[in-house]
Amino acid sequence: MKRFVLIMIGAATILLAVMVVRTLRVPAPMASPVATTPVAGTSGTDARGDVTVDSALAATRLSGAVRFATVSTASGAPIDTAAFLGFHAFLEQAFPQVHRTLRREKIAGLSLIYTWVGRDTLAAPVVIMGHMDVVPVPTPNLKDWTHGPFSGDVAEGYVWGRGTLDDKTTVLASLEAVEGLLARGYQPPRTVYLTFGHDEEVGGRYGARAMVDTLVARGVKPALVLDEGGIMSSGLVPGVRGRAAVVGIAEKGYVSLRLRATASGGHSSMPGMRTAVGALSHAITALETNPFPYSIDGPTRGMIDAMAPYVSFTQRLALANLWLTESVVIKLLKAAPSTAALMHTTTAPTMLSAGIKDNVLPPEASAVVNFRIRPGETVATVTARVRAVINDTLMAIEPIDSVQVDPSPVSDTQSPAYQLIAATIRAMAPGESIPVLPYLVVGGTDAKYWGPHSTKVYRFLPIPMGDGDFTRIHGLNERLAVADYAKAVGFFSRLLGGLDALK
Repeated sequence: MKRFVLIMIGAATILLAVMVVRTLRVPAPMASPVATTPVAGTSGTDARGDVTVDSALAATRLSGAVRFATVSTASGAPIDTAAFLGFHAFLEQAFPQVHRTLRREKIAGLSLIYTWVGRDTLAAPVVIMGHMDVVPVPTPNLKDWTHGPFSGDVAEGYVWGRGTLDDKTTVLASLEAVEGLLARGYQPPRTVYLTFGHDEEVGGRYGARAMVDTLVARGVKPALVLDEGGIMSSGLVPGVRGRAAVVGIAEKGYVSLRLRATASGGHSSMPGMRTAVGALSHAITALETNPFPYSIDGPTRGMIDAMAPYVSFTQRLALANLWLTESVVIKLLKAAPSTAALMHTTTAPTMLSAGIKDNVLPPEASAVVNFRIRPGETVATVTARVRAVINDTLMAIEPIDSVQVDPSPVSDTQSPAYQLIAATIRAMAPGESIPVLPYLVVGGTDAKYWGPHSTKVYRFLPIPMGDGDFTRIHGLNERLAVADYAKAVGFFSRLLGGLDALK
């Protein structure tokens, strides 16, 4: 017995030693850039001190952009074409050098491609994506806005209105950057395409898809594609103190399935053994009680590996030894919906329909269930699993007429493109050690249409998010600090000014 105890102690000691050694091999945090002194009379500078941003002028132009109600709705309501065309005209007036130098094309009627020809037209180009459309504002909520959703008011240090966070900021900030670079006589070393969609909020099926198809047909093979998706904020990643930035290197797939249960109708006083509502309820319960399996792999594994240098030693011990601790880490991450969604395909019943009267048995009941599909699964495998879990031959299961897309490929975090983005993010906060972490985008972006054509597709919105900003996206009182908007402009200036780093 004593020998057995000694053996167990020895084994535990060796195991602990292995874990500690693996933990000590975790690289040190990336060094932060050196703080720089802003140029006198300006409101911002890049890490080299050579890019300035007139934050007041930039905020004024963003304010003007917000006033155009370029709304996309999923209800089938017609698009306000005049608002988009007015917005196009506004951009032409606001950025004269851009429109004198770059070629602008309208795609699918309302989307825009700007082509900035580079010095080397044979080098792989760069694509910057953004979208002009915004989500609607429910009429009952209008009274709760501090400043009108399409007022574009500049007040209390913020620009207020729909689109300041999602996503007119990308459109305006990238154009601000190009306008400033043109004023300095800069020509990029490779061609740059600015692509701005008009229907991202309803899937981008016409705008973004058409723009990608157009560029692919022209033989465009990008060295870098950048769209919205990841963000910078405090408290963003469990265990990482202070601010961190997450860069989307992939995004989940998407499908919504309609479940339709049928049964005999009739009077509610004489229900049969099967009712449509009961069968539908059983199907939804089966899906919710049998979630898709959880796994730490792909982009989420990359995120955990990248965050290890920035957490406490105890947490690092767990993250550096997933071969032993994976089940514990999964359990911890499952505690919050935001991190649980990174590890599996999610199941979300979103719409229900049944019955016309309280004493009439409906012959049919239906529900729509939305699935966000993790890499490694597909629309086909998700549909097959749903059928198997429900296991009801009388239940019709079919995709609704909506976006159906498999998860995107996972882009390379060792590529020069990713490294350029990471360095540009760190330069947004000189003197601060900002962890830049790869990330699986759980929502959807227009970047998904580049998935079949490029492995260098990344997603990051260069806005430092503050407390409460997450709820403002698609919510009440959407706004953006003037100082943070200047940082977004600086981000694009540095990114476009640093394209020599791409090989």
